[in-house]
Amino acid sequence: GGAQRRADIAASFQRVAVEHLVERVERAIGWAREAEPGLTCVVVAGGVAANGEVRRQLSGACSRAGLPMVCPPVRLCTDNGTMVAWAGMLRLWLGLAEPPLRESDELDLFVEVRPKWPIGPRDRRSTTQAQQLAKRKTPAQASAAAEAAGYAPAPLAASLSRSS
Repeated sequence: GGAQRRADIAASFQRVAVEHLVERVERAIGWAREAEPGLTCVVVAGGVAANGEVRRQLSGACSRAGLPMVCPPVRLCTDNGTMVAWAGMLRLWLGLAEPPLRESDELDLFVEVRPKWPIGPRDRRSTTQAQQLAKRKTPAQASAAAEAAGYAPAPLAASLSRSS
């Protein structure tokens, strides 16, 4: 009934979202290796790292690239504030603490905390939104591919095809 249909739609959305993440991570690994040939691991963190299917699929991508995937414990992957604190703790453990910003601060050490760590300018190899949109499958193609892969039951695939 309706509950199964909603579950099928949610599972189909998750499959596509995870495929997108895997594609981007695989591309990022290639680019990172060009910039840093000594790349030693891939870190997956934040709320996305709490999803078991995301972890499984990204672990496979990392394995294919010959790199270990490093994730904080799942219990620390549900809240961005927790992830910022985790990053600060790791920086402290790694000796990346600095003297306080002002001499008047009554602190021995200081670990910078940022809500967003800049990742630099957009890479010239990055595809544009128009190019990404051009790669999308039609609903009928997506339904057929999902059904063939065993992700979507035939009734859902058929209803998606009819709605296109």
